[in-house]
Amino acid sequence: MEMELNLSETKTIKVKILNTEYTLKVEDEELGYKVAEYVDGVMRELESKFPGRNALTIAVLAALNIAEELFRERMKHDNVEGEIENLLMDLSNRVDKILSL
Repeated sequence: MEMELNLSETKTIKVKILNTEYTLKVEDEELGYKVAEYVDGVMRELESKFPGRNALTIAVLAALNIAEELFRERMKHDNVEGEIENLLMDLSNRVDKILSL
C-alpha cells in the first residue's frame, strides 16, 4: 500500500488525540481534522472499555478496529462493483439482442 503526500501543497494543523497534541501535514485541513476527531473517538471508546490500559495498547486496538472497518468497506465496495458489472453485462446483452432483431 503506497500513499503519496504532495508536500508542496500541504498545510500544517494541530490536533489532539487522547489528550496528546500532534502536528500534522495534510492536503485537506477539514479532512485532517475529521480523521483526527474520528481516531480520538475510537481511542476514547476503547479507553472506556479497557480502563487502565496504556496509550500504546489503546492505539493498537484502535488501529485494528479502524483497519477492520476499512476492509469491510472495501469488501462491500468490491461486491457492489461486481453487481454493477453483472448488471451492465446483462444490459449490454439485452441491447445486443434488441439490435439484432
